Amino acid sequence: MASYKDMGNGKFKLYVELGYDAKGKRIRRTKTVAATGPRQAAKLLSAYEVEVYNSVHIDPAKLSFGEFVDRWRENYATTNLSASTREVYEDILKHVTPYFESKYIKDISTFHIVQYFTKEKKEGRGSLEKKYNVLMSLFKYATEWKVISENPMLEVEKPKMPKTKLEFYDKDEISQLFKEIHSLESRHQLMIKLTVVGGLRRGELLGIAYDQVDFAKNQIHIKRSLQYTKSEGLKLKGTKTEDERTVSFPESLMKELHRYYIRQLNARMEVGKLWKGFKDIHEEEVMLFVCNEYGVPFQPNAVTRFWGRFMDRTELKRIRFQDLRHSSASLILSEGVNMKVLQKRLGHRNIKTTLNIYSHITEKDDEKASDVFNDLL
Repeated sequence: MASYKDMGNGKFKLYVELGYDAKGKRIRRTKTVAATGPRQAAKLLSAYEVEVYNSVHIDPAKLSFGEFVDRWRENYATTNLSASTREVYEDILKHVTPYFESKYIKDISTFHIVQYFTKEKKEGRGSLEKKYNVLMSLFKYATEWKVISENPMLEVEKPKMPKTKLEFYDKDEISQLFKEIHSLESRHQLMIKLTVVGGLRRGELLGIAYDQVDFAKNQIHIKRSLQYTKSEGLKLKGTKTEDERTVSFPESLMKELHRYYIRQLNARMEVGKLWKGFKDIHEEEVMLFVCNEYGVPFQPNAVTRFWGRFMDRTELKRIRFQDLRHSSASLILSEGVNMKVLQKRLGHRNIKTTLNIYSHITEKDDEKASDVFNDLL
C-alpha cells in the first residue's frame, strides 16, 4: 500500500507500507521528492513502490502473520477474489489478525490455531466457519509460496455449527402466497413468482435482462447476478458458481412477463434521453427486468426490505425472501422430480450441495420407499 503527502513548495513525501513486524509495529518506507504536481507525484510514487518491494527481501523466519496477510492480499485476494468475497474476508480478518499478528508465521502451529477456535467458542463468537476458511486460504498460500514448510491448518477440524432448520412453504402455502400477492404492483408479483417457480437466488432475479429471455420457448437464461459492494457499488457479474443455466417457466407466467416488458419499453420511450440503463461487466448495456423508470437497478437489500414489509402485512408464515428458493426446490422434489434435474435448475455445481440442503425431502422419500413393502409384510 502506498500514498503521498503534499509538503508544499513542490515537495511531496512518499510512503510505502510494508505491514507490521512481529511486535505489531508498522513497517514503513518514506522518501521526499520534487514534483510539479499530484500527477507527477503519483508516477514517482508508483516507481518508488516498485523499487521498495523489489528491494525488500522476504525472510520467512522474520515474517509476521500481519505481514503475510498483506502479501496474501496483494498477491492473491486482490486479483483472484470477487469484490463481495474480498469484503467478507476483510471483515473476518479484522477479528482474526489481532490474535495472530504478533507471531511469526513460521511459529504458528496447529495447536495455536486450535486454541484460537477454542477461545472463540468459549466466548460465543460467530462466523467460525468463515474464520476457518480465511485461515485455510492464508496458510494454503503460505505453504505454496514456500513461506512455511507445512500447513498447520491441515490438522485443524472445521468448526461444526448447529444446523439451522430450513424454512420453506409447502404446496398449499405457495398457493396461498400467490393469492396474497394479487394486491401488489406487477413488478413485485413477478419478482415473487419468478423466484418461486425458477428457484432463483436474489442476485440472479435482479440480474435478469431481456437479452437472455426467450419468450418463444418460455425460458430465461440465467447468466448474471446483481451484486453490491461498498468498494464497487452495483455490478452485474457472472452467476454465483459461474455456471450458466437455462430455466423453463410456465407459458402463463412468461406471457405475464412479456406484458410487463412491453410496458417497460413504452415507459422507456416516455423518459427519452433521461434513460440511463445499466451495463454488465463487459460494458454492454442491458435492459433489466427489475429497475427504476430510468433503467437503473435497485440495491439487493431493497428486495429484502420489500419482502419484510409484505410479511408484516400478511398472515402467511414468516420466511426470508431467499427461502422462496428453498420452497421451490422442496415442492419440485416432493412432486417426484429427479434430484439431478433439481441440481441443474438451481445452479448447484455439485449434486452433494443439493443433497445436503434438501436432505429433509429425501428422508420423506425414503419413508415412501419403505411403504412399498407394507402389503408384502
